[in-house]
Amino acid sequence: MISGRTRQADAGWTRSSASLRSPARTRGLLVILFVVLVATFAAGLWGTILRPAAYEVQGQVVARASPNLLLVRHEAIAGLGMSAMETMAVSVTPEQLAPLDLKPGDRVRLAVRPRGDDIVLVWIEKPR
Repeated sequence: MISGRTRQADAGWTRSSASLRSPARTRGLLVILFVVLVATFAAGLWGTILRPAAYEVQGQVVARASPNLLLVRHEAIAGLGMSAMETMAVSVTPEQLAPLDLKPGDRVRLAVRPRGDDIVLVWIEKPR
């Protein structure tokens, strides 16, 4: 038969071990939460490195220098360090421009993205 004193000692041991597990469990959960948050932040940064921001701008077609190059006089693009009315050479694919039938002097809205030393067309449209 177990005496009352032994039962109390056993109960005290159980409470103290439970109180020791609680901070360790909390610390473990905080570590997991921290790792998840850092991973999410890193994934967001990685997305901006792989796919930099596109800049939407309005401008006027100057010329189609070649099938893969469009010259546009545009408003200021602070993110690319370009002032207003500079002429920008935009790398394009012929398929992007085919439905628009652009001529010098046409007003356009376009989104561009830097890729290395080039400025690449994301989309283009004629304003209505």
